[in-house]
Amino acid sequence: MTRLPTSPDALVGLRAARWIRESTPGQFDRYGPEAQIELQDAAIRRLGLQDTGLVWRAAHSGRTVYRSSEMAAMLDAARNGAFDVLIVGYVSRWQRNLRRTLELLEDTLHPAGVAVWFADEEILSSCDRHWDQLVDEAKDAERYSRRLARRIHEGYASKLAKQRDPGGHPPFGFRRNEDKLIEPDPDKADTVLAAFRRSAAGALDHEIAEALGLPIDTIRGMLLSPLYVGRLRDGTDAHWPPIVPVELADKVASVRAARATSTGRKASPSRPYALAMLHCAHCAKRISGDSGFYRHDRACPQFRAAQPDLPASRRGRRDGKGYRRELIEDAVGVLLDRVSLDAHLVAGVVGQVVPARTGPDESALRRIERERADAAARVVRDRDYDALRATMERLDREENAARVVRQTEGIPAERAVSYLQGLGEAWRLADCGPGRAELARSLFSRIEASGFQAMRFHLTAQATAHGFAYAVPATFSGIVGNGRGERI
Repeated sequence: MTRLPTSPDALVGLRAARWIRESTPGQFDRYGPEAQIELQDAAIRRLGLQDTGLVWRAAHSGRTVYRSSEMAAMLDAARNGAFDVLIVGYVSRWQRNLRRTLELLEDTLHPAGVAVWFADEEILSSCDRHWDQLVDEAKDAERYSRRLARRIHEGYASKLAKQRDPGGHPPFGFRRNEDKLIEPDPDKADTVLAAFRRSAAGALDHEIAEALGLPIDTIRGMLLSPLYVGRLRDGTDAHWPPIVPVELADKVASVRAARATSTGRKASPSRPYALAMLHCAHCAKRISGDSGFYRHDRACPQFRAAQPDLPASRRGRRDGKGYRRELIEDAVGVLLDRVSLDAHLVAGVVGQVVPARTGPDESALRRIERERADAAARVVRDRDYDALRATMERLDREENAARVVRQTEGIPAERAVSYLQGLGEAWRLADCGPGRAELARSLFSRIEASGFQAMRFHLTAQATAHGFAYAVPATFSGIVGNGRGERI
């Protein structure tokens, strides 16, 4: 473990990274990102730190941010020695969870040789003199969060009991009046009725969404909500009249129930889907985990066509839209087993694969490019141009930081080989747990599947730096399983 700085004076010359958190996307309060950045800039100048340009931005609740992908990415970079000091603007913007604060510092960051500097209170996590103050500040941050949650809950409960108002953000077709109460929005009443009438006539949710130009989640929430017939979620009457006739809503419920695939059976214990980066190789749409399968929603013809070549007499699913989770993840396991088996090949080429190099952060630039495309696609659906502008401004700042030329250290051959040799076993041991998803994120930036015939893997900067690509043969194949007409 790298020696931790024991006082602010010992921070001079160390490499700094930044942590910025907001509770929700687009939230700009007095602890907003600009204020955090200003505090971080001042701390880097005053303490004589080297700004690496690494920034992690989380739009997540402080109570649960430790479970976010941004936190996982930051901790992974810390373990790999990418920086020495994490600069946090405000203690409350780190997280509002005392237990997780202590765990992350003592179990992950400090053993990796990384200290945290809280700029607002000038607290250094690795300084014994600051420890009591850090614990007090973290406790106060969580206390505030818990107290605020209680006040919000009590306010909603009072509003519900006295004014028959559900509180929260008004769903589509509603608005808030001058008294801050929800009421029907007459400008959207025709759209709401059109959605219910189309559904009663047998139209699918995605067909209604396309016809009305609304997100499918909005349509689903609308068709399932009792608010539109003038009832609250507890079955009691709301303070507004129905927007949709009860007979029409009952007809919609009947039609949807007749084609429902869930019969109300108790679900089996769930486990995380590891491959959040899985996409269709043909239409680029994400393939998501659902009910024990990786499914391509509204699968394109090319994906459907790429089915295993099975005898016509073989029973089982043959629609080509989805494949069992264990089969897809076992296919990744086959790849990692081959990498582990051939890890010794890296020793001969590691000097060429992972030398020290100078240049911009290519992985960050690729991520920024994907986020720009996602934001542009999102604004077509929600028309939230303010959110788009804020996102693009943030990405501009991150792109400028990523283009700064920096020196990247090489990885010794023995470390790369050891890393690769353990991948196959790590994948098997992580089955049924969140560790498998974390391992997948550290290895693959994107996986593209062509039905169940081929998969193309795009590696992360970390996997590339450890010589992953040199430990994989040009081609390989293998049976990983079969079931319900699917196999590889």
